[in-house]
Amino acid sequence: MKIPALIASLALGLGLAQGVDRTGWPREITFATVPTETNRDATNRFKPLIEHLERRLGIKVNFRNGADYAAVTIAMQNKQVDIGYYGPGSYLDAEDQAGAEAIVKEDSVTGGVGYYSLIISKKGGPIRSLADARGKAFAFVDPGSTSGFRVPMHAFCTKLNIEPSQYFGRVFFAGTHENVILGVANGTIEVGATFDLGIISATEKGAIKGLEQEFNVLYKSDLIPASPIAVRKDLPATLKSEIQKALLAFDNKEFLESTGLKRYVPASPADYVQFRQINRFRQSTCPR
Repeated sequence: MKIPALIASLALGLGLAQGVDRTGWPREITFATVPTETNRDATNRFKPLIEHLERRLGIKVNFRNGADYAAVTIAMQNKQVDIGYYGPGSYLDAEDQAGAEAIVKEDSVTGGVGYYSLIISKKGGPIRSLADARGKAFAFVDPGSTSGFRVPMHAFCTKLNIEPSQYFGRVFFAGTHENVILGVANGTIEVGATFDLGIISATEKGAIKGLEQEFNVLYKSDLIPASPIAVRKDLPATLKSEIQKALLAFDNKEFLESTGLKRYVPASPADYVQFRQINRFRQSTCPR
C-alpha cells in the first residue's frame, strides 16, 4: 500500500475528516467545563467525550473542570482554554469577555433545547413552600451560575417579591450544583437553587434516589435556553467546524444519560440574545 493511501486508511480508522485544511491547527487544545460536580467525577464523566474529540480531530484534547464559573471564562480569555462548556449566563460572560462562540447546545430529556431552575427543600422536612423558607439558610450555587443564581435571583426580584438577604436567615454560595443537591438531600442545606439536569445526574450516579423521592420543589422556573458548548472565536475556522461536527456526532449513551441529554444540536450566539435581560441579575440583592 502506498504511503498516501496508508495515511488515508489510518485517518478513516481514527474517524478523522478527509480533505480538511489544518493550517494553523494547534497540536493540542483544552476543553473546560464550569463546575457542577467534583473534579474526579467530572473527569471520569467527560472522559468519553474527550476521547471522542481526540479521535475525530486527531489532536490531543486536555480536560479541565473549572475552579469556579469565572475561572473558565478567564482561562479562555487568556487562551488557556479553547472549548468551554457553559450555562447560558456564563456563556454570555465568556462571549463578552473572551470571544466565546456557541457552536452546539444541549437537547435534554426533560426540556428539549432548554432546562429548568429549581428551588428545593428536603422531602419530609418542615419546608414545603417558599413561605416556610422564610428565615432559613438559602444556598445559591455560584454568582456565574445560570440556574443556580441568576434565574432564581430574577424570579425573586421580578416575580416573587423576595429580597433574599432580608427574607432568608442566611444566604451563601455552595460552589457547585452537586453541593446544593447533596446538601439539601442530607439536611445540611435547608433550601437551595439548582437545576433539573443536575438532579438527573446525581440520580444516575446513585448519589440520590431521585427528584420526587428526595425533594420538595418550591419553585420551578420558565424554560431556560439550553447550555452551550462554545469555542474561542479566533481558532481556525476549519478547526471550529470540525469540533462542531464531532460534537454533533457524539452518541455515547452512558455519558448522555448521566447528563440527562439526548444529544447535542447546532447553536449560535443568536440563540442567547434574548437571555441577556435575565443575565443582568449578578448581585445577591435586587436592583433598585
